[in-house]
Amino acid sequence: MSDAESPSLSVLERDPILAGLLASKPPRMTPSEAVGVLAGRYGIDATVCEVACERDQNFHVVASDRREYVLKISNPEEPRITTDFQTQGILWIERADPGIPVPKLVPTREGHYQTVVTLADGRQSMVRVLTWLQGTPLYKVAINPAIEEAIGTVLARIGRALRDFTHEGARQDLLWDIRHASRLKPLLYALPTDALGIAVRDELERFEVKTRPKLEALRHQVVHNDLNHHNLMVDPGETARITGVIDFGDMVETCLAVDVAVAASYLADHPEDALGSVARMIAAYHRVTPLQRAEIEVMRDLIVARLVTSITITEWRARRYPENATYILRNNGPAKLAMSRFAALDRNHVTGRLLRACEME
Repeated sequence: MSDAESPSLSVLERDPILAGLLASKPPRMTPSEAVGVLAGRYGIDATVCEVACERDQNFHVVASDRREYVLKISNPEEPRITTDFQTQGILWIERADPGIPVPKLVPTREGHYQTVVTLADGRQSMVRVLTWLQGTPLYKVAINPAIEEAIGTVLARIGRALRDFTHEGARQDLLWDIRHASRLKPLLYALPTDALGIAVRDELERFEVKTRPKLEALRHQVVHNDLNHHNLMVDPGETARITGVIDFGDMVETCLAVDVAVAASYLADHPEDALGSVARMIAAYHRVTPLQRAEIEVMRDLIVARLVTSITITEWRARRYPENATYILRNNGPAKLAMSRFAALDRNHVTGRLLRACEME
């Protein structure tokens, strides 16, 4: 479909999930304004440096006492209940399993973990300060079996910590929740009509007909939902030791298996043995939180649905926001590689390998 044939914005606006793609522009706070917020609201004397972000605005903060933080300014269009859901989820994990390396929220002078600021353009944003987690981003490190197992283990621990967490903002309509992958159809015009584009369309059709109806019967809970390699920090001297899990912006209540599939999708581009990498991660997860057979039986299609979601949304957003295309497309290339490698594998072979990895066969 050409740009001329693309759906009108009104079509997207009528779908509450797709409408999220049309969110207002990110907040714009100058470094000097950020320094002022830190000093006035938090009593932190610091210098700041902006960090790339898609929907919000983040600053790396170095305080005068050399402690480091991140200042997060939420998109003005983000509902307050959504921001609070993320805040309370991080606090819940810290209480449930203090050993999980998630950032710690820093209270304001008044003892609040989030505060509202008015931007220069008159819009209002929710602001939070969290501790800066040290380490090397996983995407900069060569992946090996020990790292794959560490990913599965830490993801399972996060899921276990969140198992009893409830919040009125948990059941948000989120396009990155791959249960909703079928609703990507209006965005498919952004994809080329080559073999990859055809594969994406075919997989989306299969997901809608074959996989989506099976999901309601699976276990549901609040999950991280975005354990990609930009959101994991590792010890540079011991790369199998995860030192940080960041970015809870896509946290949502969904199928537990969705959380596993999301993390697995970022291992599915392995050049030699994509299935082996995925199986090792899932087996490690299973040793902490045993998966059910029904969850394994849809895992291949959930992993591919995440790849389809990543490719489609990022291609569309890069067209709409070309000035931020580099950041938006940071995971697009690996997702395309994974589609060519993992999605091409025989479905029954994948399921059998995962069942054996979890000692179900």
